[in-house]
Amino acid sequence: MHLCNKLRSLNRVGRTRIQKAREITAEHRNRLDDQTLEQQNLLYELSHINKEIARCEEFQSKDQQLELVSLEDFYANAPPELTDSKITENDPHRLHLFQLDWELMQREKLHDDCKVLQAEISDLKKQIVRRRKRLRSLRPKLKQVVKSTDPVRRYIESQFDDTNNFSQSINNPSIAKLPDPLYVLYSLVLAYQQCDGRHITCQIDSKEDSSTTNDTNSDGINTNGDQQYQFLLRPHSLHVKVTLIISPDHTGELIFSYLSQLNIVTVQGKLSGLKAQQSQILISTLLHNLLDDNDNGQLSPNPTADFLFQQLGKSAPIFSDAIGGYPYHWVQQLCKCQMVPSQRQELVTDCSEIIKRLTQRMRARIALDRILVNLEKHEMPLLAEGNETTSILNSSLRRSITNTTTLRSWREISFDDINKYQPIQTLINENLIDRITTSIYECKFQSLSTDDNNKITLYAHIFMPANYPQARSIVLLKLLLPINGNKINERTRANSENIKILERSLLTDIINASVTPIGSSNVDLSQHFTLLAQQIWRLSIGFPLLIDAELDLACSSRRRQTLLSRLVD
Repeated sequence: MHLCNKLRSLNRVGRTRIQKAREITAEHRNRLDDQTLEQQNLLYELSHINKEIARCEEFQSKDQQLELVSLEDFYANAPPELTDSKITENDPHRLHLFQLDWELMQREKLHDDCKVLQAEISDLKKQIVRRRKRLRSLRPKLKQVVKSTDPVRRYIESQFDDTNNFSQSINNPSIAKLPDPLYVLYSLVLAYQQCDGRHITCQIDSKEDSSTTNDTNSDGINTNGDQQYQFLLRPHSLHVKVTLIISPDHTGELIFSYLSQLNIVTVQGKLSGLKAQQSQILISTLLHNLLDDNDNGQLSPNPTADFLFQQLGKSAPIFSDAIGGYPYHWVQQLCKCQMVPSQRQELVTDCSEIIKRLTQRMRARIALDRILVNLEKHEMPLLAEGNETTSILNSSLRRSITNTTTLRSWREISFDDINKYQPIQTLINENLIDRITTSIYECKFQSLSTDDNNKITLYAHIFMPANYPQARSIVLLKLLLPINGNKINERTRANSENIKILERSLLTDIINASVTPIGSSNVDLSQHFTLLAQQIWRLSIGFPLLIDAELDLACSSRRRQTLLSRLVD
């Protein structure tokens, strides 16, 4: 019994120990579960924080997507409180904030301008509506007037219903298909033709659009380039052709085309009957700078065109006859193209005044053609028709005609041939000549010396602007003096005061000593058409005087003044 009791006691102790071990194990298991859960929570929180950090690092604000103006423009145009170098020099963050403030100010200003323009557009629309109503109300009245004038027209045998040129122009079915700008142009020219335009004709022509046909080579590969780019430059199928009859032998032709995608009108000018070989100044710059000295028609006057080409990732084209013509500013204003110009400037857009200037420009080109024909033959040009050239020259020049020098050569050169000449860079920097529109000619004179080794040569580089004769040609001289038959001494305006005097005298009219603007009503424009011939004659007659002054080592300022007076008198 004693052993049984002892066995029972040991069993009870064992059970008690097992119970305590289980309790301890459960306590440790619970603690482990708590720590595991806490670890999982910390890992989840860590991953969430890492995602937030990555999201913050990848975040891009809207101001980073804005195309801000360059720093040069910002410092040049922004107010002083935003461009303080003491603040922005070492703090790029403040600089960026100031740039955003300036961008906001500019956009608010543009927004206000847009509101003003929209108000103007609304006013114009209201005016158009009122005028349309007025025109509709006039139609029955006009019909009554026409009906009441039937007896009078039959009495005077009027040609209202005849198929003459004017009725054909009015009843042309293509008028309804013209775009608005070309319709305005056609109406204005047709009205001028009826009032005072016997020398002008206007008609509507159609042409095949070459841009719609795809150019392919022998392998069938498309070589036409970007179709969207060609689509922007595609003209309307109808164009207006204006013909000016200048003389029985010369006719001017203007072809106006409308680029509907760019909302501009281009013009191509051609003058027939010219005989000279140098055709750049005669044809390619025929309409350049007609009303404005800076209007060469190479860039689009509509700012929308730049935006459209930027969307295609390309720059705006340089317009020429190969593309379809030149979009001059006066053409857009004459055709009433609705656009917002980059610079607001009003030109003379009266149809009669423009046709008058076109006629004057073409007559000037015809006179220049006659002068160039003589110069290409190495002959002195005529100042007038027939034998009136000698009588036009004043007394001082007439006495020197018998001692004139010999014209050896006349040729047209490019800027590359003369670009190294130092005075050329000065003229380009001062915007006196333009690389694209200015034509350069080289004229060579030689003295009448019997010794070929001692002949003195004078080179004249003539820079003729596109709006000649409204703007005079600039002449730069170079004199080559032989020394002992071996060396040649070169004299230019840089090392000779006499060259400067002769160049200055070439800018003065021979016919009118006092320079009078061409726009004056008291000036005969036909005299100014011979400005180049006047310069060549003055250069030929002043060459011996220049030689005398250069060979005289004791040439003083008084002798230079005498030379100038003999040339200008």
